[in-house]
Amino acid sequence: MTATTTNETETFQLDISTDNKNTILLNVEDEVKQLISKLASNKTALVDSKFIDGDEERTDILNALPNSMTGVVIHYFCKGLKTDFDVEFKEQPVSLKVRASSNYDKKVAGKKRLLTKQQKNELLASLDFKYYTNDIGAGKLTMEDAFESIKTAIQKKDEYEKMGYVLPEKKTESPYWKDEE
Repeated sequence: MTATTTNETETFQLDISTDNKNTILLNVEDEVKQLISKLASNKTALVDSKFIDGDEERTDILNALPNSMTGVVIHYFCKGLKTDFDVEFKEQPVSLKVRASSNYDKKVAGKKRLLTKQQKNELLASLDFKYYTNDIGAGKLTMEDAFESIKTAIQKKDEYEKMGYVLPEKKTESPYWKDEE
C-alpha cells in the first residue's frame, strides 16, 4: 500500500493483481439486482424517465457506467472506498476497464455461436407478455417492468438480426449466421 497526497488529503493506493482472481456471491433482494442490471444494460430505463429527463449530468454518469453487473457493483464499491476512506487501487480492477475487443466481439467477428438453443428460446419467449404473467400475478414483477423487459428483449433480438444472426422460432433449431444456411 502506498500513500499519496492530493488536495491536503492522504490517499492510500492498494496493489492489485489481475492474475489473482476469486469469486464472491452476493445475495441481494430482487429489486437491487434489477436496478444493477438496468444500470449495466438499459441505462436509460433506470428507475423512472423523470429521474434522468433533462439532467445531462446524470445521463453522462449512466453512460459512463460499466456494462456488466459486476462492473457496476465494483464501480460503486471503489467509489465508496475512495469517498469514505480515501483508499483506491493503483490500477483499475479488470471489471472496470474498457476493453478494445471483448470475447463477444471476437465471436461476432469469427461468426461463432453467440447463443445456445436454450438462450435463444429464452430470448424469444421473453418477447411475449405471457412469459411474465406468473411473476406479475405473484407480485414479483410489475406490468411496467414486464413491458420494459419485453422492450429490452425486442432490442436484443433486433441487434442479433441486424448483424446477420438468425434466431429460428422452432425450439429445436439452433441459432445460426445467415451465410451458414
